Amino acid sequence: MASSSPGGAYTRHLLDRLAQRRQQIGGFRAKANKGRTPAQRTADFMTRKMGSVPFLAMHVGIFIIWFAVNLRIITVGQPFDVYPFAFLTMVLTLEQSLLTIFILISQNRSADLDELRNEIDLQVNVLAEEEISKALKLLRLIGERLDIAEIINDAELRVMETTLDHAEMEKETLQELDEKVSKIAIATEWTEPK
Repeated sequence: MASSSPGGAYTRHLLDRLAQRRQQIGGFRAKANKGRTPAQRTADFMTRKMGSVPFLAMHVGIFIIWFAVNLRIITVGQPFDVYPFAFLTMVLTLEQSLLTIFILISQNRSADLDELRNEIDLQVNVLAEEEISKALKLLRLIGERLDIAEIINDAELRVMETTLDHAEMEKETLQELDEKVSKIAIATEWTEPK
């Protein structure tokens, strides 16, 4: 019944727009996933599987059996890796190396996607800022035309209607970042003991 009222129709319109946006975002992720290399697909798969409870349970099970056989708690044949378990250490070291590489590949891909999303967000924000500034300028012009004192005398409106100098903002941000990095470098500088 609510959808038959004007407010309900508008709410339905907003919900439909949100659903459409979610599909667009999902489409963005799907397009990014289609462009993955075989190595990236493998890394994503391995990262997903190895970061799971079944993977943990499998390892715990293997360790229990490994220790039980090699410490002769279970007498199912001869121990193949007696204490201090050098073979187990080697296997786990190799596994750790491979897991680290899979995780790094997956994280690099995620970082690339995040960077692309941030760039899109920045572009949308810059366009929105320009459009808002234009709308505020039009509001001021309408206020002047209709002789509305609250709009004409609003000093803050004049400031808000000017667009930002993005190049200057980027320059200042990079300068601040350089200063902070320099302070951190100085604070953590290694000095030789005398």
